[in-house]
Amino acid sequence: MGLFRKKKDYFFESFKELGEYSKKAMDTLSEGLLNFDNEKLVVLKNDVHKIEHEADQKKHVIEEKLAQEFITPIDREDIFLLLDKIDDLTDSIDEISYKLYIRNYSELPKNIKPFIEYAKEAVNSLLKLLSNLDNLTNKKILDPYIEEVLNVEEAVDKLYEENVRDLYKDDSLDQKHLFMEEKVYSYFEYVTDKCRDIVKAVQLIIYKNL
Repeated sequence: MGLFRKKKDYFFESFKELGEYSKKAMDTLSEGLLNFDNEKLVVLKNDVHKIEHEADQKKHVIEEKLAQEFITPIDREDIFLLLDKIDDLTDSIDEISYKLYIRNYSELPKNIKPFIEYAKEAVNSLLKLLSNLDNLTNKKILDPYIEEVLNVEEAVDKLYEENVRDLYKDDSLDQKHLFMEEKVYSYFEYVTDKCRDIVKAVQLIIYKNL
């Protein structure tokens, strides 16, 4: 029983650790964008990508251990699935700084701040969920965290809809600026979508283990 508990702790703790990389990447991105400077975009890109690379290395270590384990706390396939979903989230954050750099953004959309704040909130709420997955069969503990993430994702969908519609109503924007501003909004919507996808994976794992 003690051996089983040790293995269980390792893999559930690993979900939390990968989620912490997502949070670190999001915090780094947020700080850089709220103090936006085109001349520093390459630094921001490199800083966020370094975190993403560290997360990839950590994921590889976890997967190597998983491949060697005979007994796991939940299905091996579900562990791999959740690891991949969290990795996708960190990748989506990394992609924002990369795309802003290669497209050489000189400024951000004027209404970008709530998108950044919502994305941070989604990642923070998700980390709370991942930090409590050892309570997998306790819906009273996990459901509030699940609801937090889903509520933020829904709020960002509405925010995206409103802001993109406003862009297309603005006759002063040329096609290039219209495209670039819409893209920035979509990057943050995509991050919250990735948070939702992790929640959906967690819900499936919960129901399989009730």
